Amino acid sequence: MLRQIWNCYRGWAKLARDTQAHAQRWNLVALVLVCAAAVFGATASIVPATWSIWAASAATITSALGAYFGKQLIGAGKEVDWIQARAVAEGIKSECYRYAARCGPYALGSSVDAARLFATRADEIAKQATEKGLVLQDDPVPSSGDKLEPPIPMVKDWYKVSRIENQIEYYKKGRQENQRAADILWWVAIVAGIAAVVFGALGAWAQRYAPWIGTMTTIAASIGAYGLADRRRYLIASYAAMQSSLERILGLDAEAPSNITDLVSTTEDLLESEHKAWLPQMLARQRQVSQPQLKAET
Repeated sequence: MLRQIWNCYRGWAKLARDTQAHAQRWNLVALVLVCAAAVFGATASIVPATWSIWAASAATITSALGAYFGKQLIGAGKEVDWIQARAVAEGIKSECYRYAARCGPYALGSSVDAARLFATRADEIAKQATEKGLVLQDDPVPSSGDKLEPPIPMVKDWYKVSRIENQIEYYKKGRQENQRAADILWWVAIVAGIAAVVFGALGAWAQRYAPWIGTMTTIAASIGAYGLADRRRYLIASYAAMQSSLERILGLDAEAPSNITDLVSTTEDLLESEHKAWLPQMLARQRQVSQPQLKAET
């Protein structure tokens, strides 16, 4: 039973990875096209008439394509699909560790009762995604095995290394990656903002610089929106807090060792609370990004 449900977790996790990668590609294409449209638009107003037609045409085409690809990202719902699939995957993953340790409701009754409850609970979690039309991907455990798959019976030292320390490393790496991306976005936006100010000053002396004010402003705003800067700030704070909390669990266990069921319950309750908070926060931030773009297209 555990292997079957673990394969379900892997399937939802694969769907989350695939949809996230797909959404990021749409995101990047839309951003490049929007910035290109702004550059071509400014160029069209300052180049000779023979080139102006071509630049204006390029601005129109890239602007239309940028709107189309942005609409594809929102309309196809890949961002939302990724968020939902990731939440389901993490929920089922957490349930697998609880079941393997026989903690919580799985400690009651026979092994058959625990298995039935496990299957029912996994179905309930997956229903959150299947009701939205998401389809589980096929990604069974390979013949070489999965080092994160919980063994039965659960061993405390294994759980501390393969689950808690692995999760700490995940949050640490995720925080660092989002911090680097946020720093890059901040610097690019700052440079674009300074460029807008410079062009504004130059525009007072030479009219040909004036069109670049709006171009730089558009690029800065687009990078902030498509780069999901607000989401990254949330993830940085959330990942840092979770890393600290998990490290505290290991520290407390080193001072006052607990049994495997208590350790699993404490850890999985913490992770479950993060998953439950993560889903509405991410969906809310996705709506904040989607609504301004949809208004701009209407």
